[in-house]
Amino acid sequence: MIHPNDIRQKANNLYPKFQLVWLDGDEFFPCLIPADRKLPDDPAAAIHAVQLLRSESKAEKGFGYSIDWRERTSRRHGKNLVPEKIFFSTQIDFLRFIDKEDEFENFTSAVKIIRQHYPKIERWMRSNRKLLADSAADVEGLILVVDYLRANPRPGLFARELPLNIDTKFIERNQRILRGWLDLLLPPTAIRADEQHFARRYGLQYDQPRLQIRFLDPTIQQAFGSPWTDCSIPLETLAKQNVDSANVLVVENKTCLMTLPNLPNTLAMGGIGNAVADFRLIPWLHQCTIWYWGDIDVDGLSILSRFRIHFPTVKSLLMDIETLCRHREQLGQRVEPTKEPSPPVNLTSFERAAFDVCHSEFLRIEQEQIPSTDVISILERLFPRD
Repeated sequence: MIHPNDIRQKANNLYPKFQLVWLDGDEFFPCLIPADRKLPDDPAAAIHAVQLLRSESKAEKGFGYSIDWRERTSRRHGKNLVPEKIFFSTQIDFLRFIDKEDEFENFTSAVKIIRQHYPKIERWMRSNRKLLADSAADVEGLILVVDYLRANPRPGLFARELPLNIDTKFIERNQRILRGWLDLLLPPTAIRADEQHFARRYGLQYDQPRLQIRFLDPTIQQAFGSPWTDCSIPLETLAKQNVDSANVLVVENKTCLMTLPNLPNTLAMGGIGNAVADFRLIPWLHQCTIWYWGDIDVDGLSILSRFRIHFPTVKSLLMDIETLCRHREQLGQRVEPTKEPSPPVNLTSFERAAFDVCHSEFLRIEQEQIPSTDVISILERLFPRD
């Protein structure tokens, strides 16, 4: 015999289907609940199961599922009323029973507003029903944002500068919904389709990452027009420079960056870790010889692999199996894995060998631990002076 909790679970499972039927304007009720209506063999258990089923029904509580009963006589149980059919007769009964009255009201309210303004996102609503219900209070603000960006594509303002009656963190909080809507509603010329970063994708200003730069050769510094040998430059400002055929050394650790020796025709940049894909926004890097130096561990070698997605010719510095074997006894540290990494696909055989050891032995060698004599020796060999 089905238990009331089983009916509640079945009703919850039917809720997404009910939403779709409502969106289509079709009828959903009465809604039959498939159920095991067989009485337990034990007469006392059978009486208890029937009483429990009746006690949670609409007949007893005023809402919820209804039961059609029929009289049945059996040798084991005698003459009894047994459930013939269990169903929800109305929308109110259904929603109140599964405690979704407020959620559904929010959902329908949001749908009506959106259909009035932007029926083009109907398909998005059907695929994001829970998200829409959870964000129903923000729908009118979301429409304000879309209206503004349609009228003022790629405005070049910070999100908080948009002249709209929304709170300062509204756009940041609703980026997931806005992206779905804007991709459908903005003209292609207003969307940078190759960009995942929200502000860059839709032409908003944002707090750009600043890259630490060290000029290791005065001629490179002069070409930049910088009075400082060491400075911090916003990403987009750096992208507007014009550098031709220089050596670029990307170094993750700041101490390692600041202790690099002078090298001919070379500038060094601080690394940006997992945001390494942002280097693709600097077009002149494609004309340079790029070296990358990070930790010898799963994370460092994975970053190197992702760097090569955009710059396939990037060379690594002190991140191979030879360096690992030379220093592992003195410098190797055990690290606890946080998640299973995806196998990197853009490593050389020597780098992949180092990755496999780090992965299997939970090993890390931090780049700042490598003796400076080793670092200087290899740099002088790689960047010889004339």
